[in-house]
Amino acid sequence: MKRTIMLCLAIFIYVSVTSVAQTGKPQYLIETQRADTVLGLITIELFPTIAPLHAAYYDSLVNINFFDTTAFHRVVPDFVIQGGDPNSRHGDKNSWGEGDPAQKNIPAEFTNVSHNRGIIGAARDENINSASSQFYINLVDNTFLNKNYTAFGRVTEGMDIVDFISLVPRDVNDNPLEKIEMFITKLGINTEQINPPQLVSPINGTDAVTISQKLEWMPVDGALLYNVEVSTSPEFTDYFYRDSVSINVATITNLEPGLVNYYWRIKSNNGGNLSEYSEIRNFVTTIAAPGLVSPEVNSMDVQLKPQVKWNKVLTAISYRLQVATKPTFSSSSVVADINDITDTTYTADSLSLNTLYYWRVRGNTNTYEGPKSTIWKFTTKQITDVEENSILPQIYSLSQNYPNPFNPVTTIKYELPEDGFVQLLIYDLLGNKIKTLVNSRHNAGRFQVLFDGSALPSGVYFYRLFTDRFSATRKLLLMK
Repeated sequence: MKRTIMLCLAIFIYVSVTSVAQTGKPQYLIETQRADTVLGLITIELFPTIAPLHAAYYDSLVNINFFDTTAFHRVVPDFVIQGGDPNSRHGDKNSWGEGDPAQKNIPAEFTNVSHNRGIIGAARDENINSASSQFYINLVDNTFLNKNYTAFGRVTEGMDIVDFISLVPRDVNDNPLEKIEMFITKLGINTEQINPPQLVSPINGTDAVTISQKLEWMPVDGALLYNVEVSTSPEFTDYFYRDSVSINVATITNLEPGLVNYYWRIKSNNGGNLSEYSEIRNFVTTIAAPGLVSPEVNSMDVQLKPQVKWNKVLTAISYRLQVATKPTFSSSSVVADINDITDTTYTADSLSLNTLYYWRVRGNTNTYEGPKSTIWKFTTKQITDVEENSILPQIYSLSQNYPNPFNPVTTIKYELPEDGFVQLLIYDLLGNKIKTLVNSRHNAGRFQVLFDGSALPSGVYFYRLFTDRFSATRKLLLMK
């Protein structure tokens, strides 16, 4: 009955305390005893500005002497020591660590505070919101616990006692063979203030920022966290990014291009107090990447001199167009690289028939080159009409390629006196088909096809023309 009354009182105090703003870090003295002999003293402080619910609940339990005679029931060298279970006062030792289901559970308060040596965390089960009175002290840097368990305080003196407890003889359940009890009293409040950070980079007014920006400031003595705020409003009426970090660097991603102004400021947090804000700085994102218009992505049968189009970019004074045969735009694959285009159209030339091309555009300002557009691709015409005269041919014919011998490109011409399905195929000396140049229906007319033998070894090859009513074969010679 007495235990139930104590727990109800703890819950009442917990609710009351959480409704009152706290300033400073409450400090406590943990006296450890074994067989009525004092082992040593451990001084701790809590972080109400980082884990206010846990700090308030722990404080409420200390105020009713809840922890007195409870045990450090779990000791694991090079990991943690853990205690605070009410079962460990007088209950069956096998139940120590299981907790009392009547206890209040505290919602998780995961932050970027690192579980380094000396940091105090809240023990829990699989439910992240199941923390209660049990706590642990990290013996080493257990960073794998970060953002998985609530860090709500730290040891300020007496880590030698913590280390001693971690090495006492224990059973298979990591429970000390001799009970180690704790008695906790409140010492007062550490009201030390903390300075605001001094911003380092980017400098105020930095422009041409792409999709991410690293913010950096000078470390502040005593800071456990830094509250980072980024907004598109100088009054910070809304937030693009708002989070806390444990180091003096934060990288902001997914920034919107198009000359967007972002404002940023930082506060230091020592666990008991927040600093004033730092100065406010701003940076401006780069101009937007051009939106491509034509030739549309995956276009086929594009003319050899297509007019390439893209959308206008705000404040861009010129554009750079690149066309390549590979999506990597390696120097060997680039067939066109034209800078200082003042319009949003350009007629590309020097293209080859039946070739896959990739293209992209970026804008320029007076001071920098903007981001690249997405990459689109198109394929030039496989064949082209030969406009020698307006009279349709009277017979089928397949001309000798020119030049012949060739290296590596040659032109093949043929004539069709009537509409029909056409195939133009390349074979090696053994009769193996190695390339299809044409496989489509044609109207009557005169046509030519470029054959590129760059990927083939030198030698004799044959090309054959098939139609519904005609077939012919000729020889060509590749000499490299």
